[in-house]
Parts: sequence; structure tokens; C-alpha cells
Amino acid sequence: MAFEVFKMGKLSDHLESEAYGWVAHWIKQEYGLEVTENEYGYEQDVVEVMTEEHVKEIEQFLDDTLTEKLWIEPYANTALNSICDRWRDENDKW
Repeated sequence: MAFEVFKMGKLSDHLESEAYGWVAHWIKQEYGLEVTENEYGYEQDVVEVMTEEHVKEIEQFLDDTLTEKLWIEPYANTALNSICDRWRDENDKW
């Protein structure tokens, strides 16, 4: 029997979740955002407390990493794009 690694999708989901939490932490730190608990006792998502200015600044950062060929961890890039996209979806700002 040949060696095989199983549940790679589960690993990918875990890494994406870790990256999301990581960049959300830094967004809260950078902008001094306060999150609260919802009625179920879960911490509010950073998307709920961000402003359009925050989103634009993050999108500019992402654009700069692309145009200036600066390295950004791919999972962090995906997480930041996801946060910006979710904010735009929830605020009808496309």
C-alpha cells in the first residue's frame, strides 16, 4: 500500500479559518475596533464593526501587494479578500 494523506479539504478549511482569525485580529488591532458578544454568546465578526474606509484601505493594501509584487501569504490574501467581500455584500457597496 502506498502512502496517502487523507482529509486534505479538512486541512485546507482549518488553515483558512486560522488565517481569517489571524487577519481579523490585526484588523481589530490596527483600527482599534471593539467587538461584542451576540445574543448567543459568540464574538461579533469583525465585518460587523468595520467601515467603508477600513475596507478601502485593506483593498488598497491588497492591490499594492499585487502591483508592487510584494509577498503576502496566500491564505491571508484570501481571508482579507473574503472580509472585504462580505462587508460589501452586507452593506450593498458594490
